[in-house]
Amino acid sequence: MRSETALLPKRQGYPLRPSTLEDALKRAGVSIDVHLIRQGGTLFDAHFWPPNPDAPYERLYIRVGSVPVEQVGAIRREFEATTIPMLVKWIASILAQDPKSPIRREKQMLDLRVR
Repeated sequence: MRSETALLPKRQGYPLRPSTLEDALKRAGVSIDVHLIRQGGTLFDAHFWPPNPDAPYERLYIRVGSVPVEQVGAIRREFEATTIPMLVKWIASILAQDPKSPIRREKQMLDLRVR
């Protein structure tokens, strides 16, 4: 897993730890190239990219934004209890498809924003 972390805006924090995501994927037996981007803002999404001429392998690209520091603990607990399991189930269901399946051959996106 590759992880990029941008400098945080003042009074902001990241609700997702790379190690937490990596552990969840490993426990579920999900094996895919993962690129996690943590940056300021409100982005919380995941993208599945099938192989293409530039990258002949499947990839999972996840963008996670920052939240006010006062909310980090609560949102982190929500991520660990609900969002990460939903993400793992989503990517596992894609990877369970036949490689020739339209679901696995096309880009997919999952909105991960905590409501």
